[in-house]
Amino acid sequence: MEWIQPNLLWGLLGLTIPVLIHLWNGKKGKVIAWAAFPWLDPKESQSSRSIKLENWLLLLIRILLLAMLVFLLAGLIWKGFGSSREYKVVHLIWPDEQVEAEFRFELNQAAQKGQEVRWIGTGLPEYGTEQVLAVDFSQEKLQDYLDELNTDLDSIYLYTSLQSSFFPKETYWLPQNPVIRMAENYLPNGSNPAVSLESGEFLELDQNGILVKTATKGNAPKTISGQISYAFGAISEERKASIQKALSAISEVYGFHFNEGNLNTAELLFLDSLTLNFDGNKLVFLSENQGDKISNQVLVLSNSVNLNWEETVEKGLLPEQILEGILANLGMEKPDLKITKTQLEKKFLAIPSSKLSKTANLNEVLLVLLVILFAVERFLAYRANL
Repeated sequence: MEWIQPNLLWGLLGLTIPVLIHLWNGKKGKVIAWAAFPWLDPKESQSSRSIKLENWLLLLIRILLLAMLVFLLAGLIWKGFGSSREYKVVHLIWPDEQVEAEFRFELNQAAQKGQEVRWIGTGLPEYGTEQVLAVDFSQEKLQDYLDELNTDLDSIYLYTSLQSSFFPKETYWLPQNPVIRMAENYLPNGSNPAVSLESGEFLELDQNGILVKTATKGNAPKTISGQISYAFGAISEERKASIQKALSAISEVYGFHFNEGNLNTAELLFLDSLTLNFDGNKLVFLSENQGDKISNQVLVLSNSVNLNWEETVEKGLLPEQILEGILANLGMEKPDLKITKTQLEKKFLAIPSSKLSKTANLNEVLLVLLVILFAVERFLAYRANL
């Protein structure tokens, strides 16, 4: 037996109230003399010195009535009661068509058994009632979706892939440690384009996100030109020379062809500070950090907090920073790397039992007893004119 709110058991002190009421009602009354009083039988004029059995029963009912009310508020959990309850299982599906297609047979089998099958998303919509594309989902809000689950689950099955971007946080909490079901044949949506070089070769990102030269463009969905125009705005000659050396190094290693143009037609702009308006399609590099990030098209080549301009040039980081910005602007992003099943399982932890909200399993029983006792108490009180 366990109490959810044991402090409320102090309310049992209120059981003295019905006892005091009965003692008050049973006290000796005041004798009032009247004209025919001497003609009465002496036995009839004597007051009863004992409390009738019916009053004893009413006292017991009122004590039990208050006790049931206290037990209901304190929340009684009786271990073993309701042990024959249905085994609760929930199947959570990552909202992706490829994941759903690979486990469709298992999910349909679980639904036929009456088990709960849900998409992961806002409101945890039921499987089959909504299409995967209609599920409101965001990786950053994954923990919020998991918090919507009941805390009295017995088993949780999670159907997903092992893409690292699926789980941006290090730790997620669930009522139970989930059973991970992996989509082995999952392929990330979309792929990177290939960059055509003057040499006739192509630049592509391999599976590890490394930029490599290839003789053919492979399975790239499209080809983009490796010829890029650039221009300088208000920038010092010393910094301009450092940037030109960095562009020459990129061209020598990877085969990009950079040609200097004017501010209106160039694709890349190099400035000391953002003092002019520019086309939103241009990629702007600033040599100095100006505080808050302005847009995705504006990148800073040095940071006064971590590395200033001189340190960036001295450590040879300038070509790497420029190339990273160019690749992102061309739509070439590193592939979504996979994590192992063991790594994924370590991300999910069971919520400690002390932090789980407990639900009393005798609430319905106590409520029924409370109603019955109240009805009996009112009936006996009516008969006794109390």
